[in-house]
Amino acid sequence: MFRYVQNRVLVYLRAFWIATDFICVNLAFLLAFDLALELNLIKYIDKSSSAFQSLWMMYNLLAVLAALLSHLYRDISMERLENMFRATLRGGTGLIISFGICVMSGFQLAHAWPFVAILSVGLATYFIVSRFFMTYIYPAFAKRFNWSKRVAIIGHGDHLAPVAEYFEKQGDFYSINTIGYKDQDALDNKEKTLQRFKEYFETVSRDGIHDVFLVTTPEVSAYSEDLIVAADFQCVQLNFVPAISARITYNGSENTTLKFDLPVLKSHEEPMSTMENRFKKRLIDLFISSMVIIFILSWMIPLFGLIIKIQSPGPIFFKQPRSGRNNRAFGCYKFRSMVVNKQSNAQQASKGDKRITPIGQFLRKTNLDEFPQFINVFLGQMSVVGPRPHMLSHTEHYSQLIQHYMVRHFVKPGITGWAQVNGFRGETKDPALMAKRVEYDIEYLRNWSAMLDFKIVCMTAINMIKGEENAY
Repeated sequence: MFRYVQNRVLVYLRAFWIATDFICVNLAFLLAFDLALELNLIKYIDKSSSAFQSLWMMYNLLAVLAALLSHLYRDISMERLENMFRATLRGGTGLIISFGICVMSGFQLAHAWPFVAILSVGLATYFIVSRFFMTYIYPAFAKRFNWSKRVAIIGHGDHLAPVAEYFEKQGDFYSINTIGYKDQDALDNKEKTLQRFKEYFETVSRDGIHDVFLVTTPEVSAYSEDLIVAADFQCVQLNFVPAISARITYNGSENTTLKFDLPVLKSHEEPMSTMENRFKKRLIDLFISSMVIIFILSWMIPLFGLIIKIQSPGPIFFKQPRSGRNNRAFGCYKFRSMVVNKQSNAQQASKGDKRITPIGQFLRKTNLDEFPQFINVFLGQMSVVGPRPHMLSHTEHYSQLIQHYMVRHFVKPGITGWAQVNGFRGETKDPALMAKRVEYDIEYLRNWSAMLDFKIVCMTAINMIKGEENAY
C-alpha cells in the first residue's frame, strides 16, 4: 500500500526501529564479549586494540549487509508484521552465521564459538522481545494515536469490492472509505457525470481525505482529463485503477486465483510525493529555521519591533490567513509594514501605497519583512522554498480562472520560490501574470531537488542585495 499512498508514520517507525536495532545489536555484542571474557571463555583482548576495533567494525558491516539483503527495513516489511518477522528471522540468522564463520576463520580468537553462542542468545532474545513488542505497538498505538492514513476508493460495486479488499489486506496503517456509484451515473451525459464526481471529490476533501483511487470503466475513462482537473481543484490526488477483477478462474474452478500487483496510474508523480523526499526537506527546513530564529530573529525582532512601534501604533507582527498545503489555512507571519487597516486581508500592496510605513518600505524592498515566516517553517506550516502562500480571497478567485491552480497546494508553501526568483512576485492584478506564476510553481513541483532549493535560496539572496523591481 505504501507504494501507492505514503504514510509518514511508517517513515518515523522505520527511523525508530533502525536506531533501536543499531543500539541494541551493538549492546548485545559488547555484553556478549564482556561476559565471554568474564567467564574466561575467550582470550583477553583490550577493547582499545586494533584487533577488537576491527572485529567490531566487521560485525556492524555484516549487520548492515544482513539488513539490506533481508529487506528488513523496506516499506513492504514495515507495513505488515508477518513480513517484518520473516525479514528479522532471515537477517538475524544471516548475521549470526556470517559473523561466526568470519570470527572462527579469520580472527585469532581462541575458543571463539562460546562468544558467538552467547551473542546468538543475546540477539535472539532482543529480536523476540522487540518484535513481540511490535505486535502490541502496531494495533494499539494505531488506534490510540490515529496512525491510519485515510484513503477513498470510488467505483461501481461490481469492481469496487476486489480493490477495497486488496487495500484492506495491505496493512494496519490505512483505513479505506468506499464510495459506490451506479451504472446509470456513468452512462449519463458528460456534464452530469463530472458534476457527480466533483461532489465525490468535494466530500472526501472536506473529510480530510486527499488520496482517491478511482476504479475506472470505459465510460468514466473517457473523462479522465476532466476528472483530474476536478480532483486538483479539491487538492485530491487522483489515482486510476482499471476495472478488472482480481480473481481469474481456470477450468471452471473459482478457488484458483492469479496474484498480481494492482495496476495504478497516478495523476501526479512529483519528487515530493515520496515521504523520503518530504522527510529530507523537513529536516533541512528545521535546521535552517532553527539557525535563523536563534542567530537572526533573536536580535531582529527587538530591533525592528521597536522601530515599527515608534513609527506606527499596533502589533510588531502582521498575521494573515494564507492558503497552505491541501488548501488548509494558517496564520502567516510578517513584520508589520503598514499602518493598521481593514483592507490588509483583501487588498495587496501596490506601488506608492500610502498604507506602507517608512520602515515598512525598507523591510519590503529588502524582503526582510518575510523573516518571521521562519517561525512558520519551524512550526511545519511552511517550507523555506516552495510556492508562495496566497491570501484566501486570491486562492478562491484565481482557482476559478486558472486551470491546475490548486496543484501548487499539494506541497507546503515557501518563504521564497521558483516563480519569485524569476521575477513573478508582488502585486498580481493581471490573471496572465498569476497564470505564469502558477506555471513556475508547477515546474518547481515536477523538478524538485535539494540542489534546486539551494539554487533558489542563492538567487533569493542575490536579489535581496540587488533589490527587486516588484518589491514594494
